[in-house]
Amino acid sequence: MLSIRGLTKRHTPDVGLHPLDLDVPAGDQLVLLGPSGSGKSTLLRLIAGLERPDAGEIRLGERVLNNVPPHERGIAFVPQRPSFYPHLRLREQLPAVDDRFGLGGLGDRFPHQLSGGEAQRAALARALARQAALALFDEPFAPLDPVFRAEIRHELHLLLTRSAATMILVTHDPIDALALGRRVGVLGDGRLQQLGTPEELADRPGNRFVALALGQLSLIDGRVRGGESAVVTFVSADGSVEAAVPPAVARSIAIQPTPNLTLGIRPEDVFLRPSDTGSEPGARFIGWPVVSAEPVGSGRLLTLARGRDRVRAGWPSNAPPRVGHPENWFAPVDRCLWFDHTGRSVR
Repeated sequence: MLSIRGLTKRHTPDVGLHPLDLDVPAGDQLVLLGPSGSGKSTLLRLIAGLERPDAGEIRLGERVLNNVPPHERGIAFVPQRPSFYPHLRLREQLPAVDDRFGLGGLGDRFPHQLSGGEAQRAALARALARQAALALFDEPFAPLDPVFRAEIRHELHLLLTRSAATMILVTHDPIDALALGRRVGVLGDGRLQQLGTPEELADRPGNRFVALALGQLSLIDGRVRGGESAVVTFVSADGSVEAAVPPAVARSIAIQPTPNLTLGIRPEDVFLRPSDTGSEPGARFIGWPVVSAEPVGSGRLLTLARGRDRVRAGWPSNAPPRVGHPENWFAPVDRCLWFDHTGRSVR
């Protein structure tokens, strides 16, 4: 097990890693997701021994690593920018050069003859060949083109499934996180915002930062109206979005100093509906036109707009509503997410 307690690293007063506690069981596959500057790479470099912490302890099994040199930690590390011996051919730096990572035929090349994607694939192969107890991957797919990125992600997933090694991978891409992580942690502002299985985080994000980090969640700010004896309704600033607030959410926000509330909607939960949706509970988007339609697989990812607000909606075919024409949309209430004025999730 990798055990971290109170790990701290400050680059500036506002940038760095705040005191962090984290346990990674042996054989776990943990993906840390977050934007640039969230502390992801700093954490990996501290574990690998490439930076020294300001405070805290890093323990691998029974061994405290704080004062152990990097080359004696038994950790495989793939940095964002891989490096190789410039005077040696690739086959001289890897135990085997095969097609597992698309390296077949590249064995006689020198590092300067490799593209960025080829070098990154070679770095992945080199790290896994070490069979270290702990493998760290820092944005390993960043240099790869989208098609090969998906292939290497799949190949890495298969290799890790067959391995007993513990893996920590950091990324800013939610697809990487949800595809590779048995557990996913979301880092923001140098703090671990939430940790859980991909399903737990997707279904029950703890705050709006986590919800946004996981994908294309749309957020609409508004206020509530109604009281204890009436149905509590969410209304957006311009009045084009209305939603019946679930009773549990209404009770939770009743003690707020302000009645502000934020509605969160996933693209797959937004549907085109006629104006007579009846009494079915949910969020209604009245007169929202499509402003763009992006190809996604066999369907489209639509962007709906009213004023400054934007909502993403999945469309299952290649014949979406025409751009610019106002339509009415609907999201079932049991698929809506709610956040209070502090950004905390409310259920």
